[in-house]
Amino acid sequence: MLPRLPDEALFPVGDMLVEVGACLGIGLAAAATAVRYAPGRQAAMAAVVVQLALVLATILLPPEVRLWPPTCGFGHWDEAHRFWLFALPVPYLWLIVSGRDLR
Repeated sequence: MLPRLPDEALFPVGDMLVEVGACLGIGLAAAATAVRYAPGRQAAMAAVVVQLALVLATILLPPEVRLWPPTCGFGHWDEAHRFWLFALPVPYLWLIVSGRDLR
């Protein structure tokens, strides 16, 4: 059985774009940081490991901000989207700092 939105509900496109932007920023920032400290493939793998660890860490978040859809039995979309909006600038600031020239 596929989960469905109620008939009167609209798909939260804007909220989902914020989440995508945060996830993309985390991946880019992790890769930029990894390239600073490890050469070649090790840097790419480090970025993947960082993003995977952050996704798995969401399981430990309090129930009010858990980032899983309610169809899985827990989570609250409104709080999760507010969390993503709050978190959105963090990886991009991290990306700017990690991309600075250290000379």
